[in-house]
Amino acid sequence: MIKSKQLARALFELAEDKTAGLENKFLDFVKSRNLASQMPSVLYHLEKIMEREQEKKGIEIEVAHEIKPAIAHHIKTFLNADNLPETVKIKKELVGGFRAKWGGVIYDASILSGLQKLQKAISGEI
Repeated sequence: MIKSKQLARALFELAEDKTAGLENKFLDFVKSRNLASQMPSVLYHLEKIMEREQEKKGIEIEVAHEIKPAIAHHIKTFLNADNLPETVKIKKELVGGFRAKWGGVIYDASILSGLQKLQKAISGEI
């Protein structure tokens, strides 16, 4: 049995190779093997694969609210990542500040993180 994660990886790799007629070939394959029920899971895994690939090629910036492109540029400059494409995501739970993911490292300058550290210090966990 072919797993949905395997289908997603194969689809991603074929898409990167710019395989001609990929959509039709993939759908024909799925239909011929009665794998249509796996499509929601395939899409889920495909999104995760694409997110990981984006992280490798660029920088992901999480903020609590919308920011101007100049602010994103300042964050990238601070991290010496000026030439990388960025993805900005809104995460209201951060309260303020930012969290950036780049090259497998998370740079956390959020208010949420500061509040969590303060809470640990007050409770004597640190």
